[in-house]
Amino acid sequence: MEGAFNDPAVVITDSMLAVDHALAHVPPRDAVQLIEFCRRRLDATEARLLADRYEKGASDRDVENMAAGDDGKTSKAEAKKKARRAKATNANPALADRLENGTMSTEQADIVASAAEDTDGAAACDDELIDAIASTNPEQGKKKAREYVNKRTRASDLQKRYDRQHRRRGVYKHRLPNGNSALTMHGPDEEIDELERAIHAGSNAEYQADGGRDVPRSKHPRTHDQRNFDAAKKLLTEQPEGGSKRGARIRRSTVFVTATVEQLSGRDSTPLTSIDGKPLPQSFVEDIAGDANFIAQLFSEDGELLWQGRESRLATPAQIRGLTSRDKGCVQCQAPVERCVAHHLLPWEAPRKGPTNINNLVLLCVDCHVRLHAAKQTMFYDIASQTWKVRQAAPDEIPPDRRARSSGSPPEKEPPGRYAKPKPWERQPKPGIRPGLSHAADSVE
Repeated sequence: MEGAFNDPAVVITDSMLAVDHALAHVPPRDAVQLIEFCRRRLDATEARLLADRYEKGASDRDVENMAAGDDGKTSKAEAKKKARRAKATNANPALADRLENGTMSTEQADIVASAAEDTDGAAACDDELIDAIASTNPEQGKKKAREYVNKRTRASDLQKRYDRQHRRRGVYKHRLPNGNSALTMHGPDEEIDELERAIHAGSNAEYQADGGRDVPRSKHPRTHDQRNFDAAKKLLTEQPEGGSKRGARIRRSTVFVTATVEQLSGRDSTPLTSIDGKPLPQSFVEDIAGDANFIAQLFSEDGELLWQGRESRLATPAQIRGLTSRDKGCVQCQAPVERCVAHHLLPWEAPRKGPTNINNLVLLCVDCHVRLHAAKQTMFYDIASQTWKVRQAAPDEIPPDRRARSSGSPPEKEPPGRYAKPKPWERQPKPGIRPGLSHAADSVE
């Protein structure tokens, strides 16, 4: 009996039974939070144990095998993730401490670990980056990590990586467990991103054809995934006008590339970047340049673009391009721009009458947009953390219910200059149209 009591497996099993019993007497919401607390502490302990293997000279494969276990129930991808987390913890033990004390989630720790893998371990020891990732949601944390990695990517390494991925490109057909067939395309990140943008652009056209926002989502004949499939099929099978066989090249999606005057003149040899800050290989830039339509966007010294006031409710194409350059996608979940709409921070039809100005607009994907309105919430840009955050909207920041409006006559267009001016304490700094610098600190959804 005494031996069983000293057996670690028996002690742990008894402890888990005690935890299960305790959770059964806790409200569900509190129980879920306690479970997450326990899971993070166990992840921290696991990271320390695997980090010790690295400290003793074990290879990546040895640590991955240990993380996978012997029961065959852990995938290779999950084992690699645990090994990355352990390697980052070995470089910076404070990561496990953050997991244990709850100041960082396991998902956030994995974002740091992934960035560390791409920067020879530098990200794991960068306290500024770690604090930034820990202070925001995982989607925005991934964006910060990408920016960190991109700044440390050399043009020569970038081109080598692109050439290697391009040689390995391919398309494979396989069967799914649900009985459907699937085509898997793999290749360089830049080319796959280009294909995804083209598919989402086509899917958005299909969404509008199904009725768009004027039709409740439950009444749409197709789901989002079904529209994506139909758009991809059209992209691959329909011939352009004139019967040219170069359809995919002629109907190439728009690729936003940012560059400084120094880069364009050759005085700066750093790579050009896409709108999400990802450096682009020189051969890819040269490839897309052959089919590209070049669009220049000029801004005032404050970075302001086309303020419309109350003249128009809808954002202009030029404003959309400006938002694309600034927000690079949904500011909440990082969905690509093709799935986004221009959202008024202070709604156009709210009692306070929001203008269609660039500092009152932000990109949100359809899902985040619908959830925000349904919850009667609004967004603001937190300058300290340089991230967008959500808060409850004030009564004069909430537009009338869309269903109620549909039964009556459309609201009259308000004459220019008649909308209420913000009080001095409500005024906000004008946002610069620069990547990641939309300072709508006190704006509303």
